[in-house]
This record gives sequence, C-alpha cells and structure tokens, in this order.
Amino acid sequence: MGVGVSKIFHSCNSDSGSSRVEGATTAVFLVRIVEWLCVLLLIGFNSATVSGEDTDWAQKMLDRKDFNFQVVAKGADASLRLRIENVYKEEIQITNATTGCGCVSWDEKTFPLVIPSGQSLSLTLRLDTVRFDGERKSKAKLFFLGPAPILGDEVEFPVEGYIRKDIVVSPGAVNFGAVDVGKAAEQRVAVTYAGRPDWKIELAEGKNTSLVTQLVEKSRGNGLVNYELIVALKPEAPAGNLRDQITLITNDVNNPKIPVLVEARVEPDIVVSDLQFGAVSVGQSRTMNVVIRGKTPFKIEKIERTKADSSFRVKTPAAIAAVYSLPLTFAPPNQPGPFDEEFFVTISGRKDPVTFKAKARILAQDATK
Repeated sequence: MGVGVSKIFHSCNSDSGSSRVEGATTAVFLVRIVEWLCVLLLIGFNSATVSGEDTDWAQKMLDRKDFNFQVVAKGADASLRLRIENVYKEEIQITNATTGCGCVSWDEKTFPLVIPSGQSLSLTLRLDTVRFDGERKSKAKLFFLGPAPILGDEVEFPVEGYIRKDIVVSPGAVNFGAVDVGKAAEQRVAVTYAGRPDWKIELAEGKNTSLVTQLVEKSRGNGLVNYELIVALKPEAPAGNLRDQITLITNDVNNPKIPVLVEARVEPDIVVSDLQFGAVSVGQSRTMNVVIRGKTPFKIEKIERTKADSSFRVKTPAAIAAVYSLPLTFAPPNQPGPFDEEFFVTISGRKDPVTFKAKARILAQDATK
C-alpha cells in the first residue's frame, strides 16, 4: 500500500497533461482513506471490546474500589452494594465471589452470573455485626470471565469497618417490606447504649422526603440508655424500591454518628413492564405480549399512544381480569435506528393511566444483521 501511495504522489508531481486529472483522483482517494479511518476510530471508541492486553478490564465495570462500612452498631444490618455495568460488546460472567474472613459475606451464592452487553447488576457485601464486634479488616474478591479466547480477571477489594458493642439496635434495620402505593406505614427500632450516663441521641437525620422520623427516650439509669426510633413512610412515597439510611447524631465526640438502614418496596396497584422488540427490519412485523397485572380484577378502558401512525396494533379487551396478556404487533416504519413509543393504559376508576414503553432497533430493508 505504501508503494502505491508513493506512485500516486509521484504522478501528482509530474508535468504531463494528465497530472491535474490524476491529482484530482488522488485527492478524492486520500479523502476516502481519511473518511474510512475516522469511521474505524469512531467504531473503536463506541464499541469497546475486551482485550487480553488490558490487565484491568474488569475494574472498568465497577462503581467502587473498596468497602468501608465506617462505624456501625452491634446488631445493625450493615451492607454495601457494588454495581457492575458491562461496558463491552461481549457477554461477561462473574464466576465466583469470596471473602477473607467470616465477618463479611456476599449475599450472592449461585454462580456464574451472566451480564449481557450494555446491562448491569448489583452485588451486596454484608458485615456480620451479630457475631463480631470491634475493628474489622478483611478483603473481598470477584472473579470474572470474558469471551473466548478465555480472558480471566479478578478484582480484590479492601474491606474495613468498626462494630460498636456499646450500642445495640434491634431489629438491625427499618424494614417496611412490601407496602401498597398510597398507603402509610410505620416501623420502630430499639436503640440501647451501655456506658456514659449522660449519653444521648440528639437528632435522627435523613434526606429521603418520603420518611418521617421521631425519637423517644424510653429509660435512663444504671449505665443504660434506651431510645426508640420511630420511622413513618408517607403515603406519597413513589412506587419502587426504597433503600436509604437514617443517621442518629449523638453527643459522642469521637463517634457521633450511628447509621440505620431503611428499606421498603412500594408496590403499585397495577404493574406493567416495558417491551423490548430488539432488532426488527423494515417490512417485517413482530408480535409480543404486554402483561398487565393488578392486585385485584380491573377493567381496561382504552390504550393510547403518543403517535397516531399504524406502527403498533393492540386490541382493548372487554373482559375484567386481574392479569391481562395482550398481543402487541409492531410494524416498523421506514426510519432505521433506535425507536421507542410510550403507551397510556386507562383503567376504570383509576385517576392516572398506567404507562409502558415499547422499544426496538429498526434495520433497513437491505440490512443483513
């Protein structure tokens, strides 16, 4: 290729009558080369692949490098999450997860865990505050497997925390469990301190506006101080999983903060999931079932869309049921590229419609993959 390019430049410098034509041809040729190089560079930047030369490819998928539990109370539910996002175009597997001591453990026990390209999952590391106390230092490991040719990698995380045996919380967390959307709920946690007679909790601090806290001092004497932490979940709490913490601020100068985990699963009365049609070619239709579930039987009044074209077809059922499985047919318009549509399902007697999205990637008619 280098010889060919040299000849082209030699022709450009000649004095023959055809030099201008050859020069123009050469310029076009070079422009095409630059365009193709730019395309190849863009492809390389936008679709990273796992490389055996990249010694820390697994680390690039993680949102943390260590696990620091800070200072926690005896009996507290102390757990930290690690989010892993597959940023590569190949499928990645987590083949195993280990720890350096019994004071910490992974919630996940079954392997391998598969992470498709572009997707993510979360793992939970838990500190055992029931069987252990005092300063804890350990390590945790994850083992990864990339595509063939086999690329293995492991990531080691330092783990540390301090478990105070002079402060006990029971139960170990504020766990509301499943709560219907629009309903209020309340949970209580006992906090016991053994030590200074003047020790007190001055404030229960939290940032989540769906939670209301109250502290009640129950007793004080003989070196023991007892409090009750009351946490209320507002009926305005949005549907979804809630995971947050309340921080108890004490008059302990050295370690004034005590974290208390708060969890809830706020469940809507009607649930529907988005549909993923995947790659669909222009001129070809695909049908998938949209499943709509309710806690009790309900009636669907109508199903509307944001667009008025004929790319989707679905029939509004006449029956009353707790679960519907409705065939939704997608006939992709001649608009290659990512495509999504939002649907609005009006339920009889329900103020707000239930929404879901249908997503697809439309391929041109001559596309082969």
